[in-house]
Amino acid sequence: MYTLLIPLAVMGLLALVLWWASNLDTDKAHQKDYGLLREVATVPSTTAARFVEQRLHDVGVAATTVPTEDGERLRVLVFPADQETAVRTLLKD
Repeated sequence: MYTLLIPLAVMGLLALVLWWASNLDTDKAHQKDYGLLREVATVPSTTAARFVEQRLHDVGVAATTVPTEDGERLRVLVFPADQETAVRTLLKD
């Protein structure tokens, strides 16, 4: 009798845990944290992102590009020490 009851109890417990885990708010889990990097631009395409990165590279600012949370645009990120220079460079012209 116990040989059937114990596996059924374990399966029921696992089902409860899985149900609970599937109902958690996962919005925060899908957001990416890029540590110290700060966003200086959001652009619509990889071509625009490469242009911004090159412009920043020309003034000595290292930049990286990551997709936005919705996946439709790209964010250009720099280190905090370079943020002011990057913003000034991008606002020129």
